[in-house]
Amino acid sequence: MQNSRSSVVHWLWTNNPFYAISALLMLYAVRASYGELEIGAINCWVMLGVLAVYTSVLAAVGVAIVRWGQVWEDARSIFLILLLMFLAVSVAADDLFVKMESSTGAVALLACGLAFAMAVFHCVLRGSGIRLGWAFQLPFVLFLALFYVTPWWCSPELHPTNAFTLDWTVFLFSQAAALLCLTLLPAVRRGRDYVANNGTPWAWPWFPWIAFGVIGGAVILRSYALSLTFSQTGPIWVSSENRQGIVLDTIWRPYFVVPFAMAVMLLVLEAGLVSGNRRLVQRVMRSTMLLLPMAWPWWADTPAGGAFIERMTQSIGSPVWLTVWMLVAFYGGAFVRRVPQAELGLLASTLMLSCIGPQTISVSTFVLQPIPLFVVGMILVVAGLLRHSSVITLAATIVMTCGLWVILPQSLLASFRATACYHVLLCSCLVLSICHADRLALMLRHLGAAWIPLSALFVMTAPAAAELALHWRLLYVTGLASVCLVCARVSRSRAYWTGFVGTTTILGYSLAASGFRQAGSVVGRNAMAAFSWSVGTLLIGALISAYKACWLPPITIPGWIGGTGVGRASSDPPHVVEPMQASDDSGA
Repeated sequence: MQNSRSSVVHWLWTNNPFYAISALLMLYAVRASYGELEIGAINCWVMLGVLAVYTSVLAAVGVAIVRWGQVWEDARSIFLILLLMFLAVSVAADDLFVKMESSTGAVALLACGLAFAMAVFHCVLRGSGIRLGWAFQLPFVLFLALFYVTPWWCSPELHPTNAFTLDWTVFLFSQAAALLCLTLLPAVRRGRDYVANNGTPWAWPWFPWIAFGVIGGAVILRSYALSLTFSQTGPIWVSSENRQGIVLDTIWRPYFVVPFAMAVMLLVLEAGLVSGNRRLVQRVMRSTMLLLPMAWPWWADTPAGGAFIERMTQSIGSPVWLTVWMLVAFYGGAFVRRVPQAELGLLASTLMLSCIGPQTISVSTFVLQPIPLFVVGMILVVAGLLRHSSVITLAATIVMTCGLWVILPQSLLASFRATACYHVLLCSCLVLSICHADRLALMLRHLGAAWIPLSALFVMTAPAAAELALHWRLLYVTGLASVCLVCARVSRSRAYWTGFVGTTTILGYSLAASGFRQAGSVVGRNAMAAFSWSVGTLLIGALISAYKACWLPPITIPGWIGGTGVGRASSDPPHVVEPMQASDDSGA
């Protein structure tokens, strides 16, 4: 028990969470007072004054323990709490700005709150001796301005508007935050050296990126809080007398913050490239695709969320479609900069456009568009030729064949869609097998050698091909045999020679069967059967004689037909060993 108490005391002594507890209690006290005081201009100033005094005291404590005590562990907590206080003041002003009736008073309240936050921020930096470059200070000030301007701009009393227009204003908050996030690119590109000798014991990247990480989390929470207050189900549209509690049916969905998350990914990618951290770059390339599930309009069947997603889809496009285009731009920029794995991401995101359109908000709204398939196919073709890769070229063939399958129903060749795609794949397999010599090419040779005779057999025997005239089918099989012969001579592959023999056999059988049926109708079926057997036995006898004459290569002949098991069968009679005669001197 004593060890447990000592560990708790040690944790409290080391982490000192009492500053955070105090800040939370103060915010709760200010929030709870809203329901007791009459909302008016004077009360708004009172609320702001209380928070300002508390924030000033907290800032003074932080500067003091750093300047005279060097207690940086507690100071770090205080500075982060100060940042949250700056943002909490703007969040607490939502209800106040909703009730404000004077535009002049609202602007003054906004300006004083922002000026106070900036003044405390610079005083803390100067008092504690922390050195922070302008590339970090400017984005910080812009984020503060965004947080303070938003409730003022969304106020329906100061900017009369309808509920639908205000929904768009709430949606644009996170998009504006994404643009402000990009203002950190100059600081990221300056790298580690830009924050060297910053006056604190904290090293890069914890300083100052942990502060901007807090701002990033506040952006997400602020976006959701705005939808709670200013959405069509929020307190400004529904009377509090008719409300049983907080209504969570808002327009907010995770796709609201997808552009902001994309901007963060861009900053992390830039940091990885500047620092030469390959592992970080690889993680960014892989994890950016996770933004696509965030963009899917989950739970879009609620009244508020469903209505907004429908208006958004009709106006600018579905969030899934917009996110795919952002992925294309992200991976495209990375590909231009020759970032590893960017090419795969670019192809995958472009390929998504073949099934995701501007109206895609569910599985039933998927589309089929051939242009992205052809674009990806052409890129793969160029890459395969430049790298001499049969794998990439085969992938290009498959993708372009899918594009051909999609586009043919829109042309005059709609009835030949299956036939055309089938022969495109067959020709691609044959060409790749004779133009390359890698493992995949060897596999394609065996596949092509089996594919050609199977195609010939299908054409000659399948009921689906019976509608085609016989002479056209025989001509087609002749062409297949010729192609197989060319492939065999070019690649010098035994597989293609086997395929040529099989295709020729099918062609010969088809010709013989056709001739048998035509001749049988003239001279009779029995006569043609006898004639066929006569020709067959004559051919067998001729082959045996040719083999004995050494006109054919040697083959293994089983012993049960008179062979020796290996080599040629001997035509000489077997050698008979005569018995040894007894000597004349034996019995005499």
